[in-house]
Amino acid sequence: MQRKVIQQGPSTLMISLPSKWVKENNIKKGSDIELDIESNRIVISREIIQQKKAATITIKNKEDYMNRLIITKYRHGFDELLVNYEDPAVVDSIRKTLHNLLGMEIIDQKANSCTIKNIAEALDENAEAMFKRMFHIILTMADSCLEFAKKKDAAKLALILELRETLLKLAEFNLRVINKTANQSVEQKSLSFFSTWNIGVLGKMWSYLAKEWSEQKSPNKISLSNKEINFIDEVVQYTRDYYQLHYKTDAAILLKIRNKRYHLRKEGFALLETSKNKTIIFNLTCIVEKIYDMSITY
Repeated sequence: MQRKVIQQGPSTLMISLPSKWVKENNIKKGSDIELDIESNRIVISREIIQQKKAATITIKNKEDYMNRLIITKYRHGFDELLVNYEDPAVVDSIRKTLHNLLGMEIIDQKANSCTIKNIAEALDENAEAMFKRMFHIILTMADSCLEFAKKKDAAKLALILELRETLLKLAEFNLRVINKTANQSVEQKSLSFFSTWNIGVLGKMWSYLAKEWSEQKSPNKISLSNKEINFIDEVVQYTRDYYQLHYKTDAAILLKIRNKRYHLRKEGFALLETSKNKTIIFNLTCIVEKIYDMSITY
């Protein structure tokens, strides 16, 4: 579709909007529209922003939990719920309730609270926020692996495996949003798809460590040498380096990631020769390689 450019005043150029699009999107005098500039293209869109409703619920323990506390808020159109609790077992009951509430997912979980959000109706601009949440989940998983290695707290393994499920759902949601986004070029979509897909894979790789440990007869008695714990710590920091690179593309950080890769590879291969936890060391070495491969887009 072509339009003639009209000059309005000494320096303003204008074009008319297609009448069919104007009617379909209920555009009137004074209406706000979005303009996105992409190289030699301008994408015009009509965004209708709806008021989001949020609420806070407090549940002391599992015995006090009633699914109607969440279902009623869902029926009333609430998009985000912060649930405070004293007993972490409450989360199991919440997950069972959410199984029947389309679009509602736990997007953040702490020791005494969790945040539930309706992600099915999220706007496209929330995709980056969801991607950042995926990153934060991975960092929590990595930190929890290190804490388990140091203190042998089996609760950390359970948390990692729970976060894995949340991460994979967020990954699928983000891939869906990327495919549905109209104001991105093919190149932008490809890069976003690559990043989201690989963040999901990276999360799976950290969860493999938790799965390996949790399947042992006595996880709290697993023996790890100081060298092995230090290696886990270094790979956790390497994961954080990649997070920093993603949000602050910098040549110094990129060089750091490249140099640390060679150091960690050498250290990992040496440990494989002597370690009794070869599967763990192998998975950690694979995480290093995955992060390095992901860094090639920067």
